[in-house]
Amino acid sequence: MFKPLMIALLSVTLTACVPDTGPTPPPAETALTKEAKYFVGPWVQVLLGGNGSGFELSADGSAKAIDDPQTTYSSWRFADGKLYLTTAETVGNAIKTTETGHRVEIIDETSFRMFSQGSDWPQVYHYNSADVKLQ
Repeated sequence: MFKPLMIALLSVTLTACVPDTGPTPPPAETALTKEAKYFVGPWVQVLLGGNGSGFELSADGSAKAIDDPQTTYSSWRFADGKLYLTTAETVGNAIKTTETGHRVEIIDETSFRMFSQGSDWPQVYHYNSADVKLQ
């Protein structure tokens, strides 16, 4: 009985002394195309009365709503001239995500038009780094 106990303790001790191979590397960042990099940052659609709402798109692919408590963005991507926004909503005990693609037209360095699916009327979004309130 003494021998098996000694072997077990010795193996635990030797295993604990194995040097660590180093820190775990951080996850690879999403490689953004030049076109996709344009959309990184806070974008606001100014409404009548000067108020506005919109979204903030991060380089890691995450997205958050700005001054819009009814919408919860979770992620985004840009492909084939479309900005795809993923919304998340809680349904019972599950989270339902929906990705919607919007055709976009860049106006200038600080503005773009976004067309909802099936609509010819664009929403105009402006880059806004001041007074950003994330939801």
